[in-house]
Amino acid sequence: MKSDFIKNSGLSLIAGVMIAVMVTANGMLSSILGTWVSLVVIHFIGLLTAGLFLIIKKSTGNILKGVPFGYLLGGAVGVITILLNNLCVNNIGVAMTLGLALVGQIIASAIVEHFGVLGMKKKKVSLKKVPAYLLMIAGAAVMIWWS
Repeated sequence: MKSDFIKNSGLSLIAGVMIAVMVTANGMLSSILGTWVSLVVIHFIGLLTAGLFLIIKKSTGNILKGVPFGYLLGGAVGVITILLNNLCVNNIGVAMTLGLALVGQIIASAIVEHFGVLGMKKKKVSLKKVPAYLLMIAGAAVMIWWS
């Protein structure tokens, strides 16, 4: 159980590094191709990559069978997220874009877990964590104020 936690923590750390690389690359692509064309190119490359994974895993049949509609919203949210990142990264920089996005993600994920949104297992927000959330918000405010 603890080894799974450590393994998943490491994978999450790698995902965080990959997000920083992705946002930087997407922002640079957006500065060359423009916001809308880069958005299409980014998602076309993503589609090809996901298709390659499906071929490698030999997935067949109706891959969406039994998937509730609400679970498909992640794709639309992903497009909007990349659009917003592309709009921001060339204006406020990668660090500011990711810093503010991270604060938003942490607070939104705490709300999702607290209320069990989309069937997520409920994990009530402890009052002990509130100072940490307030500190993150204060840190984001300082980033904005001093930029």
